[in-house]
Amino acid sequence: MIELDIAEAQTIGTRAEQQDAAVTLRLGARSDAVLLVLADGLGGHANGAEAARLVAETFQGRGRGGALDAQDDRRRALHEAIYEANRRILAAGDPADGERSMGSTAVAAVVAEGRVRWISVGDSHLYVWRHGRLAKLNADHSQAGVMIRQGYAPNSPAVLSARSVLASALTGRTIEEIDSPPDDLALAIGDVVLLASDGLNTLSDADITRIIGETFTLGAEAIADALIAAVLAEKLPRQDNATVIAARVLGSNAPARVDDEIANSVVVPGAEAGPGAPARWPLAISVALLVAVLASVIMTQMP
Repeated sequence: MIELDIAEAQTIGTRAEQQDAAVTLRLGARSDAVLLVLADGLGGHANGAEAARLVAETFQGRGRGGALDAQDDRRRALHEAIYEANRRILAAGDPADGERSMGSTAVAAVVAEGRVRWISVGDSHLYVWRHGRLAKLNADHSQAGVMIRQGYAPNSPAVLSARSVLASALTGRTIEEIDSPPDDLALAIGDVVLLASDGLNTLSDADITRIIGETFTLGAEAIADALIAAVLAEKLPRQDNATVIAARVLGSNAPARVDDEIANSVVVPGAEAGPGAPARWPLAISVALLVAVLASVIMTQMP
């Protein structure tokens, strides 16, 4: 029998408002089925906190109504919830705000029968930690993520400067990209499913992996609290809201084994480039760097 140990933690960071929203909902009477939702309101838009709340409420309502109970219906139900949340954001927005209308990211995962199925829009994260290894499951819909998929090095200046620009989000308009694979992922006993807003980007993947490994035996609450504590310990002057939901898979008879590999095909902006990865910089960036170098040389030659 599989059981789930779940906890969440968050910090407002240095922002004036908490624009992250999180939901943890047990599905039906089962101990091994849960809906996990994390939404991050767009800080540069009006009413980002309200948009995130609408996303969380929409998925929660679908879960309470039983739409996610049946395994065969979950992918369709998650898509329906995403589109409903987008419609609710449109209805709640103020047309006078124009380009600053409401918006939010969304990542929703159903963990049940020892498997995880998800849907996501935006740059919030879904990870699985397994036996000391961390894999990012969902696509990164930031402009930086798009550039990485086009061949740019994850740690190039052009990519790093585009991390906060979203290529897809829930704003009431057309959803440009949705990540919802046709197949779910089999989990193993001891896995940790982790949802996080992009405020967790303060930590590297190596940091996240180490912290989970150090706190795993203490439980999900210890994992979540330790991750947020590590974010705060960095004392960044412009720390974003950060929220995490951690779910430990306990019990027995999970469909995967701890030594099964998880494909980690999603590269996080800021990560070290792999062997042979091209460091492609846009022409404008290259020219700007060249001008800066020339200016520095000229200044050193001046009396």
